[in-house]
Amino acid sequence: MTKIISTVLLASAVFANAQVGINTNTPEKTLSVNGTMKTSGMVFKTPLEKLGTNENYTFIIKSPAPENKITAYNDSFVPNSPAPINLIQYKITCDPTDKDWVNQFDTKINSSKFLVVISSFGFTQPVKTNSSDWLTPVPQIFAYSSGGTWKLKADYQGFAPDSSLPTGIWTLNLLVFDRAYAKEFNPTQAMGTSTTGAAAAPLIQ
Repeated sequence: MTKIISTVLLASAVFANAQVGINTNTPEKTLSVNGTMKTSGMVFKTPLEKLGTNENYTFIIKSPAPENKITAYNDSFVPNSPAPINLIQYKITCDPTDKDWVNQFDTKINSSKFLVVISSFGFTQPVKTNSSDWLTPVPQIFAYSSGGTWKLKADYQGFAPDSSLPTGIWTLNLLVFDRAYAKEFNPTQAMGTSTTGAAAAPLIQ
């Protein structure tokens, strides 16, 4: 009986340091799987180990519906696959009768899945008003959710390019966040008659 136990312990010690391959005869890690793998749970080692100098990382995301599978992000084979953070630029030509007004532009971006922020903007034409020379044009730029998609609005309210100028073109740069990785807060607070104020409670901490 003692001999059998010793043999089992020896075999366990050997396999504890072995590299095991599934569908591969040349495993590169403790466990190498050549093919797909499904698991009900995954536990990461704490603390996470650093990659070696010759090791590469893979960016893992959830594939678009209806598959909803965990996959490696690679823009070359899934060109329309969203990343956690996406940059989208729109160039929108205005209505020739107004020349600077975009009342509503539907991006068709699903507002239940993504959060849209206008990071920067530009306009091709100078604007003016005929009522006064002392007014400063302030652009009204919005990204808002309506009807399940993100809409854009852009306008120099009360101003317009001169009639001799070409129709203006807005350049809107959007940051589009996957809601799985981003939160949206919309608090409002009145300061009353004071010129100072503070949030009632920290929204994130």
